[in-house]
Amino acid sequence: MIRATVMATFWDGRHRACTKSTYIRHHWSFMKTERPPARMRLPEGFSHLRADLGQILKDHRTGVKGVVGPISQDALAMSVGITRVALSRIENGHTWPQGSTLDRIMEQLELDWPQVAMVGDSGRPPLLVDGSLQGTHTYQLCQSLRLERKALGWSLAELSRRSGVSAAQLSRIERAQGGRSGVLTWHPDDLGEVPEDRRVVFGNPILADLAAGRFDYGPDEES
Repeated sequence: MIRATVMATFWDGRHRACTKSTYIRHHWSFMKTERPPARMRLPEGFSHLRADLGQILKDHRTGVKGVVGPISQDALAMSVGITRVALSRIENGHTWPQGSTLDRIMEQLELDWPQVAMVGDSGRPPLLVDGSLQGTHTYQLCQSLRLERKALGWSLAELSRRSGVSAAQLSRIERAQGGRSGVLTWHPDDLGEVPEDRRVVFGNPILADLAAGRFDYGPDEES
């Protein structure tokens, strides 16, 4: 009898010991109607994910909206590396996707940030701004890429097609979360300098030209 009581007793979020039946009775409405806010870095200019994100993703997956679809839950889940149950929970609004998962879903459904996030100031600094000149320059480089892409009216999927870099990786780069990816490299004139003093540039020529404002291809012209 003592063993059964111990197994049924645990700590809730407020550090109160309670039995399973008590926890369910007191917190069932919370479990059904609320979910913690999403915690992920968004591109500059966006404050938070849309509350109806799950329905937006479902509408684009099923072909109700967008240019892709219909795609089954099983097929989309497999392509982004999650289970069908996890995708179902995201679409039904029971949980938020992780940042990397959302990147891959957006890539598969050809979505861009204005479709999944609200415009505003998140109040959170970008990850690459570490106070160093190099960190600041890298952040500015990533922001230039995003601004020039939007000025041309390109989606992440379109830039991915032209550059050969996945839309998911481009999304992370534009949020200044690309880290030292293979897309970013040292400026060739700075290789003799210590790493802290080297300038960071895009090794991909399409991204380099775009971030520098040198990209003037027409919308239908092949890069």
